[in-house]
Amino acid sequence: MDRDQQTPSRSSTADPPPTNGPIPLFDIQLRFLNDSYLSFFNERKRIEENYVDSLLKLYKKIKSIDSFLDDRSDMSTARVAWAEIRENVEREAQARNAFLSTLASDIINPLTSLKETQERTRKRIKEDLKESTSAYQEYAEVTLPKLKSRYTKKFSEVEESKRIAANPPMSPTPDYQGLSKTPVSSPQPLRALDRRPSWTAPSGRNRSPSTNTAFADLAQQGKKQLNTLMGFLDKSGSVKESLGGRENHALRTVRAKRELDEADKEYRKAVYWLETLRLRRTKILESGYNSLSMFVEECSATVKAALERYADNMAATTTTQTQLSSHARGVITKVSPEKDKNRFTSHVPRSLASAIPEPILYQHGQVGECLNLVFGFSLLDYATTKNLPEGEVPKIIRVCIAEIDKRGLDMEGIYRVSGRHAIVQTLQHEYEKDEDKFEFRPKDDIYAVASLLKLYLRELPEPVFRFLLQDRIQHTEDIEDHHSNNFALLRAKMRRLPGVHYATLKALLEHLARVAANSEKNKMDPKNLAIVFGGVIFGEDEIPKTSDLLSVQQWNDSLMEDLISNAPALFSDEPMSAHPLPAPPPGEPTPVYAYGSKTTKIVSIPPPLKSTSALSQSEDFTPKLPPRPANSIHPSARGPSSPTKERTDMGPPPPRTTAGDEFPPPSPSATSSVFETDEESSYNGESLTRTSSVAPRSPDLSPIGELEPDETVPEHPPTTSS
Repeated sequence: MDRDQQTPSRSSTADPPPTNGPIPLFDIQLRFLNDSYLSFFNERKRIEENYVDSLLKLYKKIKSIDSFLDDRSDMSTARVAWAEIRENVEREAQARNAFLSTLASDIINPLTSLKETQERTRKRIKEDLKESTSAYQEYAEVTLPKLKSRYTKKFSEVEESKRIAANPPMSPTPDYQGLSKTPVSSPQPLRALDRRPSWTAPSGRNRSPSTNTAFADLAQQGKKQLNTLMGFLDKSGSVKESLGGRENHALRTVRAKRELDEADKEYRKAVYWLETLRLRRTKILESGYNSLSMFVEECSATVKAALERYADNMAATTTTQTQLSSHARGVITKVSPEKDKNRFTSHVPRSLASAIPEPILYQHGQVGECLNLVFGFSLLDYATTKNLPEGEVPKIIRVCIAEIDKRGLDMEGIYRVSGRHAIVQTLQHEYEKDEDKFEFRPKDDIYAVASLLKLYLRELPEPVFRFLLQDRIQHTEDIEDHHSNNFALLRAKMRRLPGVHYATLKALLEHLARVAANSEKNKMDPKNLAIVFGGVIFGEDEIPKTSDLLSVQQWNDSLMEDLISNAPALFSDEPMSAHPLPAPPPGEPTPVYAYGSKTTKIVSIPPPLKSTSALSQSEDFTPKLPPRPANSIHPSARGPSSPTKERTDMGPPPPRTTAGDEFPPPSPSATSSVFETDEESSYNGESLTRTSSVAPRSPDLSPIGELEPDETVPEHPPTTSS
């Protein structure tokens, strides 16, 4: 019971966590003062002292040299101005010395004094807290449990005495009655002596044997009587003890009550003293927090005054330097180049050449110096390195989108037709050589610009918008629900993206929406753009091993197409629409709701949904093919837009077979297969073998067209025009 009663007291008096109390907060404030403020100003003073020493060394050195050189000939106007500049160095050193003295006296000394004072305060508070905590814990964990245990024991004894007094034992009564009857029967054995024969009686026979027998009987009867007497005396003593035990029990009860009162008083005093120790500890803690508050206030005031003096001294030093510079400027205006020209003309080129060293820079083996590494690194790393503000996208995406918006929206097969691999690599190296100075030239191939953007997105370690294939298929199955609630689930998923990922996704989708808006000219509708960008935006997914070819071909993923088609609604700043109405009861027609009244502000109206049951088996998702133009727009058929190596003319593409024989059935890895349209296809020193099942063709043959390394094979093979 004592152990159970001591457990709460131990838990309540446990050591506080190290982060509680004023001492850790004192340490934090002292670290602000010592590690931040004083560390900065001490280092600033050291740097200033080194700077002043360097200025004085420079002044003495230059003055000694000039005194030796100027004695040989008359001083030119430039040398006169130079002498004034040289003297300004000494004046600047004097101004810096004044700044150093104010820095030490007005800033460092007050902060150091404050730190020392508060360290002493912290030490005192820590000692008081340690002493009060130790006293409280020792009394609560050692002294108080002992007194409480003693009180509990005495209380139990008193209660036991009360219980015994209320229910006396019944055993002593029979013993007492038995003892009262004993004197009546105990003398009976002595009566045998009265019946023995008299020794004086006359007898005519020999009495010796009879006499011996009588003495033996007498001895035996004496032993019995002695034993009976001893038993009687023992029983009489037990009766007396029984009668005296009651008196002893009453005395013990009184003594136990007196001891209980003493234990209770000591226990009450102990609890009161423990509360006193607790209040003392509380007062010390409150005093510590008050001292901490005063420290924070005093530190803030001292730092404010120090910073004001620092700013004033910096302004005064800067003003002095400005005056020195103005004075030097006035002397410099008196320099006559015409007078000094004939004298120093022959020495200027040689002196200039010897004074300016040649730059020594790291040179890449092929492209030379590379100041930026952009391709192949994540968006988050780029944003952290460049400190991109919220809503900003990487420059490579911004300039590529701007260039394509400027020159490529009307180009047929944009993003579908690949730029020449050598040109794309050249643009990549030029961009990484100096990102800040990089700009596209008007002569740069727009298809190479588009391929450069796709190359950057494809090489991202983490895709812009990670979306698993199974989730995309589920999105396509629930497309009607997504249209009805204005893509609430999709918008919520996009809002959980990191800032740079969200901004990049927004810029890409809005740009692709503009490209799709010109699909009549560029033949790139949302479906074709989705085929090109689906893999690079969402990331490539592994085809499950349990899936067969038929199930892979029947998968329907329209998420990328939905993102492009509904980009204005997905990234609209207007509040999201209300929750959709519940589905109508089964068997009833779906009511048609108008989009508000004439005063309703419409953000976006979702396109009407097409019933999948109305599509026949013969219908295909591939749009109608335009007639073949006279000239192909593929970069290999155009004139070289940038210097490239000579290429041999290739023969015309092989004749097309029927739609059923042109493409083999897609394999489970078809969604991750890569193709290259340039015969110089090589990347990072590895050659990519062209897949023989896909023959090169010009972009006018199909809106799907040729696939890039980041494009995926469509769900159905494109049909050819007759």
